[in-house]
Amino acid sequence: MAYGKLHVIPLSLFILIPVTFVITYTISVQWDHVVPGFPYISETGTLSPESCIFSQCLNIAALLLGCCVYIRHRQILQWQIERGHDLVDKKIITVTTCCGILACFGLDILANFQDARVVAAHMVGAMTCFSAGTLYFCLQTYLSYKMVSAVNGIIVVYLRAILSALTLILTIATIILGYISMSEFQGNDYKKWLPADGGWGWHVASTICEWVLAIVYCAFLLTFVPEFRLINFEDPIVTLIYLDNIKSSTTSDKPEGITPQDT
Repeated sequence: MAYGKLHVIPLSLFILIPVTFVITYTISVQWDHVVPGFPYISETGTLSPESCIFSQCLNIAALLLGCCVYIRHRQILQWQIERGHDLVDKKIITVTTCCGILACFGLDILANFQDARVVAAHMVGAMTCFSAGTLYFCLQTYLSYKMVSAVNGIIVVYLRAILSALTLILTIATIILGYISMSEFQGNDYKKWLPADGGWGWHVASTICEWVLAIVYCAFLLTFVPEFRLINFEDPIVTLIYLDNIKSSTTSDKPEGITPQDT
């Protein structure tokens, strides 16, 4: 049996991630956990009850993203075997998939280790997700260029190149501007950052870059929808080894004993 409609997975991610952030932002503002405006995305999912929704939805997103990485990996491998044997080294495909897996792992870490509770683990997860995700997008753009006319068109390559460049720029801008703003912060609670606390302009610029970065990530995933429409997965072949067969074969392999009549 063949399974189609795999395009639903990246499309679901494109919807799930922004909706999650909007819900957690709304709840955190209503409960006065953050100041309305442009807080960091992680700050909107730090305290209960929004932290529960934040973690659960991003766990699902990490799983769906892992499915996308796997499906894309199998698609590229099949193309490489049939059409692109001399175009792309298999090591590049492996490195690309490893970056995608690291991005999923980083997303899962930052979802479950809240910013206000385990800062070090949350930052490791965020850096892993952003850096590995950016590298994954860049490598996917390169592979898309090699797969032109067979799997995708040249317009998709240009679009992914622009989105990859934006992810790189926005990731660097978010980190640098955030570092500058934290060095000038003089308030008591960074989740309720006010203009009088210092570094307000740098803080707003950094958070805006992060929100736009999340939108760009979702837009890149959306570009996989047309290609995933053309993929069909077959049922895996399952082979079982039964215990009774093992016992019977072991018994039949034993040498027969010597009877008195044989002597």
